[in-house]
Order: sequence, then C-alpha cells, then structure tokens
Amino acid sequence: EYAKSLKRFILSMSLFKNLILLLAIMLVAKPVWSQTSEPTDSADASEEKLPKKIQEAYDAYEAKEYYDAIERLKDAFSKAESRKQKAEITFMIAESYRHIRDCRNAENQYKRAFKMKYGNEAQYQMAQMLKCQGEYEEAIKEFQAYKQLEPNDERAEIGIESSKQALEWMQSPSRYQVNNMEDLNSKQHDYGVSYAGRMRSFDEIYFGSMREESTGKDLDGWTGEAFSDIYMSNAERKSEGRRGRGRGNDEPEGDLKWSTPQPLDEVVNTIDHEGVGVFDSRKKTYYFTRCIKQRNAQLGCSIWETKKQGQSWAAPELVVLAEDSTVSVGHPALSPDDEILYFVSDMEGTLGGMDIWMTTYNRRERKWNTPKNLGPRVNTAGNERYPFIHDDGTLYFASDGLPGMGGMDIFKVEMNEEGLPAGDAVNMQYPINTNADDFNLIFEDGAAERGFLTSDRKGTRGGYDIWSVYLVPVKFTLEGILASSKDGKPIPQATVRLDGTDGTSVVVNTDENGRYFFDVDQLAEETNYKINFEKKKFLNGTADFTTVGVPFSAFEFVPSENYYLHTFNLDKKLDPIEVPIVLPNVFFDLAKWDLRPESMTALDSVVEILNNNPNITIELRSHTDYRDTDERNDKLSQKRADTCVQYLIYKGIDSDRLVAKGMGEHEPFTIPENYTGYGSKSFKAGTTLTERFIKTLPSSEQEVANQINRRTDFKVLRDDYVPKQKVGEDGKVVEATDKPAGAPKAEFYTLEPRDNWVTISKKFDISIRDLKELNGGLRGVRPFVGLTLKVTPGADYTEFDATHYQLERGDGDFKDVAKKLDLDKKDLEDLNPDLTERDFKPGLYIRIK
Repeated sequence: EYAKSLKRFILSMSLFKNLILLLAIMLVAKPVWSQTSEPTDSADASEEKLPKKIQEAYDAYEAKEYYDAIERLKDAFSKAESRKQKAEITFMIAESYRHIRDCRNAENQYKRAFKMKYGNEAQYQMAQMLKCQGEYEEAIKEFQAYKQLEPNDERAEIGIESSKQALEWMQSPSRYQVNNMEDLNSKQHDYGVSYAGRMRSFDEIYFGSMREESTGKDLDGWTGEAFSDIYMSNAERKSEGRRGRGRGNDEPEGDLKWSTPQPLDEVVNTIDHEGVGVFDSRKKTYYFTRCIKQRNAQLGCSIWETKKQGQSWAAPELVVLAEDSTVSVGHPALSPDDEILYFVSDMEGTLGGMDIWMTTYNRRERKWNTPKNLGPRVNTAGNERYPFIHDDGTLYFASDGLPGMGGMDIFKVEMNEEGLPAGDAVNMQYPINTNADDFNLIFEDGAAERGFLTSDRKGTRGGYDIWSVYLVPVKFTLEGILASSKDGKPIPQATVRLDGTDGTSVVVNTDENGRYFFDVDQLAEETNYKINFEKKKFLNGTADFTTVGVPFSAFEFVPSENYYLHTFNLDKKLDPIEVPIVLPNVFFDLAKWDLRPESMTALDSVVEILNNNPNITIELRSHTDYRDTDERNDKLSQKRADTCVQYLIYKGIDSDRLVAKGMGEHEPFTIPENYTGYGSKSFKAGTTLTERFIKTLPSSEQEVANQINRRTDFKVLRDDYVPKQKVGEDGKVVEATDKPAGAPKAEFYTLEPRDNWVTISKKFDISIRDLKELNGGLRGVRPFVGLTLKVTPGADYTEFDATHYQLERGDGDFKDVAKKLDLDKKDLEDLNPDLTERDFKPGLYIRIK
C-alpha cells in the first residue's frame, strides 16, 4: 500500500515537468494524489456547494491552469471558513508554484502549510524545494527533520544522500562544459534538440519552442505561453574552416554561429503542440511528437511520421504503438540502424508516471511490434523521458525517480544487442546535471564529446533553454632529465624516441641540461608508450608510461587553452659503457654454479639490454670473495660466468656477443657515488673492499663486504658490432626483401558493438598504425558495427584486394561506386545482396568481382 501511495505522490509532483518534459504540455498522466497530499475538490469537500470563488479556484487547479489557479487560490483563501480548508488551499498554492517551477515561492507556501498543520508532506516538499534551489545544506537539515516525523519513509534518506552527493559532484565536476546557446534561445521555452540535415552531419538541428511566432495564436493556461512548434537552425562557422564533421577535436560548440531559428512549414506545425523528434539514419524520415490540447482537457500525445519532399514535407501519419488510443506516447528515439524505436508512454505496464519503452519494426506486417518496457534498471515510480540512443550503444535519458541533484537529472545506461539495459543507470553528474531540470541530452556520433541538452538552470534566458555540451579534452605533456648513472651529470644531445600503441612515433633531443620534453600535440589519451633513450658511449635505456586510467583529480584546467593538463615527469639515467654494470640478485649456492630462479630473472635484464643495444658485445664476469684459494676461486667463478653466458645464449643472444670471464677475487669492488645496492649504508663512496680492509672490520660488517664482492657484472667490450644476417633452414641468407616461409594466414574481423581501434589492436596484438595501414589508412573512418578489417600483418590479401573495393567519402550508393569503377550498378547489387545504401560508410569493403 505504501508503494502505491509513493507512486501516486511522485506522479503528482511531476505535473509541470510532464508539460514541457513530455513535449511541453500534453504527454501527462491523469492527476493522482498521494494519501498525504490530497487537496479537497469540489465534489468531496462538502455535500453543500462551495463558495463560487473557492469552486473556481479548485476548477482551475484541477484543469492544471496553474498560473490562473495561483491567483484564484489566493483569493479563495480569504473565503475559506475552516483552518483545515485554509491549510489545504495553502498547500495547493505551493503545489501550483512547484508545477510552474517557482521553487522559492513554493518553499514559502509549503512552510506556511506545515505551520498550519496541513501534514508532514508539506515538510518533505519544503525540503525538495530547497534542493530545487540548490540549497543542499539547508535541504539536508529539512530532510532530516522530515525523517524524524516519518522514520519509515525511504524518501527522507534518499533526499539526504542525494543532496550530499550533489555537493560532492559540484566540488569535483566532470570534464563536460555546458554553455547557453544564445543564438537559439528565446524568452520562452526552447527544448528537445535533435540532429537533422545531411547524413553523418551535425550542423543542422530541430527543436521545440514556444516562442511568440509559433503557429498557434492562443496561450496555454498552464504555462501562459504560446503553443509549441518545431524550429530548425543551421551552424555557420565564426572563423574560416570546414563545417560539420570536419571541425577539429578541440573545437567547442561555441565556435559555431547558429542561424536564426525558422519554423517548419504548417504541414508539420499546427495549432496544437509539436516537438521532440528524431530522424532516421538517412535523414529522410522524421518522427515527432504531437499533443492535442483543449481547454480543461488533456487528450494525450502521439508520435507522427513524415518524410522530406524537397523543401517541404509529406502529410504526417500517425505511428500506432499502443492499442489504447487514450494513452500518451511521445519522445521517439531510433537506434543507429533504425531497427529499434524507443519512446515514452504511460501505457499499461508502466512502472511509474511515464516510462521508456522500445519496439522493433515488423517489415512483413508493416507495423511496429508489441512494445517492451525497459524495466526497473531504467524506469522507476517517477517519470523517465527523453531517450537518446548513441551510436556506441549507450542510452541517455532523463528521470525524476532516480536519485539526483534536483528536478530532472540525466542518466546513461549501456544497452545489449536486444536493445535492453545491460547494467544500472549512471548519473551524468555536475555540470550536466544541476538543481534545475536537466534533460534531452544528445551527442554526435563517435566519442560522446559534443552535443546539446535542455535545462532551466541558472543563466537561462526563458523557461527552458538549449545548452551546448562539450567534453573538455584532457592533454598530456612528458618531461624529464637524462643523466649519467656514474656521476649524475646531465647527458646533452641524446636521442629520445616515443612510440605509442596508437601508431605514433616522435623523436626529440635533450638540451644542454639533459632535459627532454614532449608537448600536448605529441601525446594522446588512452595510449601506452615506450620511450627509448640513446647516446653514444652509453647503453640505450627504455621506459614505459601510459595515459590510460589517469585519475581526473591529477589534471589542472588551463583556461587560456580550454583543456585539462597532466604533466608526467620521468627522469632517466643511462649507464656509460666504460663502467662495469653490476647485476643484483645473481646468486649461487655455496661452491656451486647452478643458476637459482632469482638469478635467471636478473640475467633477463641483460637480455633486454643486449636487445636494446644490438651493436655491443659484453664480457660477463663472475667474482668471488677472498676466502678459499685463488685457484679454486678462479675455477668456481669461471664456471659461474660460463653458466650465465649459456643462459643468455639460450634466451636468444648470439654467442659472438658474449665473453665469459671468471674474475675470482682479483678485482675487489669499489663503492661508487650514489651507490644504492646491498650494504650501501655500511661503506662510504670510494671505499675498495680489499682483503686487508675487510679483515679490519667487525665480523658482521666483514660478511656484508664479502657478499658485495661476490657479484656478477658485465662490461662493454665493443659498441660497433654488426648483427649477423638471419639464416634459413636451408643455410641460405634470408634477404630482407624475401617473403618469409610460411606466411601467416590472412584473417579478418568484423566489428561488434563497443569495439574501437584500441580494443581491436589489443585483441590481435597489432598497433593501431599497422592496423590502419593494412586497411588502406582508414583516414577519417570511425569504427562502426559491421566494418570488416584485415588484421594479420604480413599475410597475403592479394586475392581479397582483387575482388573487393573499400568505400571512400562520397561513395553514397551503388551508383556512385559503379560510375567510379566503370562497373554495372546491378552487378554490384547482385554481388552484395545483403547491403543496402544506408550501410554505405567510408572504410567498408564491398565485393566487386
């Protein structure tokens, strides 16, 4: 019973939002009141007839004529005879203010109603109105007060926790930047943006507006404004450059000037409400919401379909989605392949006020299949509206039933292949969401970087405004000092090469202070890098770093450049080749020369050094302490050095590059500057651990010194070694131009949902650069479901290339390709029977033979 009551209450608190948020007026549920907030109507107040002014005020309120009702209710208050009736009228005034989003006046009236003993619901709504105004600290106090009154009402704890969460989000905002679109907005409601124009272009938009020049001349009693029409606007560049998809990655929406909005013709716009639409992927068919409004009646909304005919439109046709014609249906959204239609409705099976539903098209019967509710991962006892499905499979929607910052909040959820939620909804946080109503978030294709939303947040010109959304980029720089491991002095004019998994390769040199630097244009987000350091007379060095998973808290905003910056610091030391390199952890059991596991690990570092320095040869040396005879120490150390060299050969190092030498006890270790190895705290730099010196030490320090002397190191003998040419099994030299025996099998991969260049490169162990080169460069191509790629470097794709053509920009249909390749259009269609012209996207391979 409580759940039913809660559901009824949430429906009632959303009446105004159902006006604009469900196409600005009409897509609303019938008014249902919770048991704690049930104003007395003319039929129930008394068996006797109410005074005329009170009856007229109640009638205006019940008809949702809230602007008119507020004044009538204020007049009725003076005519009310009982304290109970005065409290009810005061609560109704508060509700009316809430429905027109005047949260401050609503707060005052709820506070007054509570003092007049209306009931605890007035206390709860007062807290909600504080939250609506963004006064979260005060809202928390009032929610806590309500919790004392109604300890079993879970709404109190939700209000407390969501207010605390809102404060945290405001202190740590996301990367999105939200700006008012002054070119588009009027002093009235402007809302519900969708992309129009050319295919794969985002420089034309449609949206709903209640501006004065709309078709209907009457004013709506709920809002006091004109009826809603659909308007269009085109983007024009403020500075020179390409339009649409050609704009740079770092270019915010503010660099575009939008033309003066113009209404669609009267085939679409009527004296009723029109708005909230979506085009199919070909930008030919337009689905939009139409709501019929009559005085004192809510007749519901429906989705209509029309097609562009030159500069005009075909007569719209009703899209039948519900068997019951009295239910409200609106807010259409199409999946990228046009196979799934999402919409909003209060049809039977709805969990709350308005739910988001989906349906698929039955081509055989030429009708939409029975709709499915998206279920409790999306829908709540409140209202969910404004679905938008992105081409990466993410559904964005607005809800007032999920915990948020106040009013409507925008959420996102991943969808599965059936078009249903695959996880839980996630709040988009601040500044996408605020204490105001925030809804209708849409993004361009590809990365969710640019788009629009609707909000009545601070800075709004009219009731609701259109706001641009821009994901402020994150940038990286890398800097460091390269120095000698021997004396710490900087190494000038060394070569530093940066190679990324995205295929980039950049080379810089260190300056006179050993400093190197890679700027923001040389580093990319979500990329792993390897750095190679090279300098003559030094061993080459390597280092790894990544821009993957860097926490947002590590960035600083650069206002002048409008991006977030994180600087990596990576200092590196190179070993001079004239100094022997000690290998830590190369241990042997007493009087033995078998390698222990930790010794193998240490020797693997030598393998890496030799692979990174293919032009050096080394002498690998094993040392003992002074104990035992010289002869036995010489033999033991030689066997240990031989064992180490054999291990290196086993790991693939050419034997010509290796010399094993047993040093016995003949070269005691001298502690170098900045020594950090075993026993570093026991001896000063420059100390030579001779037998005579060691015997002067306490026994505990003698053991440390002997352990230091029992070491394995290597020194470079030459740095001009020329690697041998590879020899095949037949004994012949394999030339670099020869095709290797047993070439890998040519393999292909077809992209699935949520695939991108990074996931594909990892899946097939191929760099992004090699992947793109293997597939013709893929210049300007974004990953899309169904794109087939070659994924095997070195494989023979000759036969495939001879029978296939890769679509380029401008190849819009079979006719374009046939003309370009001098082929027959029908032959191409027969060779590609499953391909429709809407599938033509740059990068796609089609069969030509």
